[in-house]
Amino acid sequence: MRDNMTRPGRISIINELGRTQTLADCRESFSRFGEERGPALFLGLGPSPWRLTGFLPQAWGRCFYAECPECEAQMPRQWRETIPSGFERVAPAAFMDGAWPGPIFFYMPGLKHFPSFWGPIWAKVCLDRLRAELPPAPPAAAPSVLLPGTSRSLLVPELREAFGRAGFAVTVMDPAEVLEHLSEIVRDGAPDLFFSVNFQGLDDFGRVYHLLRRAGTAVAAWCVDNPFHLISRLRSPFWRGMPLFVTDDWFVKILADNGAACVHHLPLAANPRFFDPLPAPLPEAARDLADKAVFVGRSEFPGKRGFFSGCLPPEELAATARGMVAAGGRPHFGWWVSALGLTSLWPDSAVRVAGCGAEDIGRTRRTQVLAALCREVELAVFGDGRWSELLPGQACRGPLDYYGALASVYAAAGINLNVTGLLLPGGLTQRHFDIWATGGFLLSDDNPGLGIFPRELVRDTVFSRPDEAVAQCRRFFSERTLRADLIHAWRTEIATRHTYDIRVADLLDHLARDRGHGTDP
Repeated sequence: MRDNMTRPGRISIINELGRTQTLADCRESFSRFGEERGPALFLGLGPSPWRLTGFLPQAWGRCFYAECPECEAQMPRQWRETIPSGFERVAPAAFMDGAWPGPIFFYMPGLKHFPSFWGPIWAKVCLDRLRAELPPAPPAAAPSVLLPGTSRSLLVPELREAFGRAGFAVTVMDPAEVLEHLSEIVRDGAPDLFFSVNFQGLDDFGRVYHLLRRAGTAVAAWCVDNPFHLISRLRSPFWRGMPLFVTDDWFVKILADNGAACVHHLPLAANPRFFDPLPAPLPEAARDLADKAVFVGRSEFPGKRGFFSGCLPPEELAATARGMVAAGGRPHFGWWVSALGLTSLWPDSAVRVAGCGAEDIGRTRRTQVLAALCREVELAVFGDGRWSELLPGQACRGPLDYYGALASVYAAAGINLNVTGLLLPGGLTQRHFDIWATGGFLLSDDNPGLGIFPRELVRDTVFSRPDEAVAQCRRFFSERTLRADLIHAWRTEIATRHTYDIRVADLLDHLARDRGHGTDP
């Protein structure tokens, strides 16, 4: 009898991403879909096929199974010999086109081992069961969008308002709750669009993505931060099939080179609140800014040290990068990728070494500019206390609430300073939009991302080296008329072409054209 042959011990396999994993061997590894009688279907056999007959009463009837070819090819001979003799193999196509007429037992670890194979199958099984339990939801009166986030998440308030003005019914859901409530989301009427900022709400293995897509929802992500840092946590290539939007167009080609099927440039825009003619009152620490250069920002992003734990860029490259900064160069993320000789940026975690190098030299560059200003002009710094260590003798006035007094500070400052980080080779920050919207004046380092604005506006308001930043500050403290003219021109440009209403319209246009060309969604 095949069932009584020598049984294999613990089995390890190389998963979809080339990593070794041991197959879990317990009854709880299988989820059952459906209680009805009928032909049983096992989707994945696990490491002990001989145990599976115990899942069913005696004389159950016909049993079928499907297995991931990439997994099955790695199984030892003894594993094959313990597949119960009454089990018949079926191809996935046999149950992907219609509902299976009996119970289904799904080996859940397969979703983590080979998510590209099992993810769409799991989504089909889940959706069939949900639709069998409840009648379909009635058609919605308006298109709907689900935004993973909270009322204070990055860009979620702005997107919620912009989608609302575009005629969408908008739901905002805590990203941590999306997977937990995924069945209810689909059962109650799947949204037309699931739009994620920085892959929030999307689990590492693509279950949210696959089930929403199976339910007919378009699933897209806007990468506001470095896309390769964002996808470094993902353990499934589902992101390659999604429409991706990037704030820095440098990433369009390199994401495509790494397998992304559909990538679009979608820059940041002005927060509509920053156009408010009656901003919040100035805090006490910001009552003397009219003749000062002002910098608002963190010394490093939250969680930086944990994210880059174990990353050590070579010192010889760091020294070269410091020399570039001194000459007005920009050793950004792309420079580090090239200097390190990286050819694949996912799933290899070496991409974080490039990011660490870019982040560290970016902070060095920012510190050098602020230090030069400290020596030559009056400077006010708002941010975390680490600035007091990086800029000895310069008092730090504490952080500002983005949705509170920040707009008032921008408007009151003599000059607002921006020194863009280097994790995005051509990325812009909210400062590039929000400061002008308030009627404030922005002096920024020059970078390729400013190409979305008219060059005649950009050329007067940028610098490359610390000494140029000092010279520009002195110029605009004395040339008040030119400063006022530039503020008016920039504010008109931002209001006309760079609002979140415009970005949402562009986003929807891209998604519509993607569908028209047969591209997901």
